[in-house]
Amino acid sequence: MQLMVTDTTRRNLLKAALFGAATPMMPFGCASTSNAQTPALIGCAIQGRGRYSAVVADEFGMPIRQLPLPERGHGVATNKALNHAVAFARRPGTFFVVFDYLTGENIKVSLASAKRHYYGHGVYSNDGQWLYATEGERGTSRGVIGVYDVQANYEKVAEFTGFGLGPHEVIVMPDDALVIGVGGVHTNGRKPLNLSSMAPSLSYLDSNGELIEQVGLADHHLSIRHLAHDGNKTVLCGQQYRGEPDEYPSLLAMHTQGGKLLPLRAEPEQWARFNHYIASIAATNEWILATSPRGNCYGIWSKETGELVELSPLPDASGVVSHDGFFRVSSGAGAVITQYSPSHKRTIQSGVQWDNHWSVIY
Repeated sequence: MQLMVTDTTRRNLLKAALFGAATPMMPFGCASTSNAQTPALIGCAIQGRGRYSAVVADEFGMPIRQLPLPERGHGVATNKALNHAVAFARRPGTFFVVFDYLTGENIKVSLASAKRHYYGHGVYSNDGQWLYATEGERGTSRGVIGVYDVQANYEKVAEFTGFGLGPHEVIVMPDDALVIGVGGVHTNGRKPLNLSSMAPSLSYLDSNGELIEQVGLADHHLSIRHLAHDGNKTVLCGQQYRGEPDEYPSLLAMHTQGGKLLPLRAEPEQWARFNHYIASIAATNEWILATSPRGNCYGIWSKETGELVELSPLPDASGVVSHDGFFRVSSGAGAVITQYSPSHKRTIQSGVQWDNHWSVIY
């Protein structure tokens, strides 16, 4: 049965989102009441059974304020010039919410049309004029990048297509090219329907939506999903393995335009720890860090050699961002790890049940 956004569902989503907008974004406890705290990180979180929010945090991952969400969120896009953030619903999502991360003002609730759903991720153009969202056509999973005009109150003005089924994350490169992690999976809700014929890819579009490059991995059961770039020309992609349960292929790869996807290396028993799934990725000049909430761990790879150099346990390992040569890592168990190098890290407790991803607004 195809999942549809009914009128009742749409009304409930809008009502819940607007209720969240009308409720002041309250600080979390004593540690979050300082006016000196500056927003630096935003992620979605689980507040309790059936209760979800977007959480604004300081540079150490300590929460400042929250915005209630009508359903579970996933990725967040940020626009520092406007102080805007966009929280996307977890796939197959029916909404995204735009808010001001400094004031807590709710700016826009966008509901998916009856023929579309959101895949949980989006990104602003480098100039901040456009918001790009990964979307799918209901019934076919045909991939769509929705283009929204920021200055026109986030009205949808275009759709980019022609790159495959099931896009998950989209990022923008310094040269304005869009890179899409195309999962290649046709789904009904969250149920996969085409595992034998799935066709994932890493796809590059120019700013007009034209496909300029598309590469894949040797194993078509490696669904390309989560992305990052190193601030220059290197793209990192993390995969979900949809093949044999007892096989443990590489779940991370590097790519630069014009080249091949280069899998990062670890032993099969080390890849087994990731439980066939990479969630969030970030990179510095030297290191690549990737998390796995399903595997309750994260790994650090040398960017130069492509070899795994550290594998660390972390319950419900979730978001990661990089800044000034180090990483911040979040956890569904509330831990926030500052990882300075493979052998140097610090852990604090944030009191937030972080969910999947972080976005940086330094």
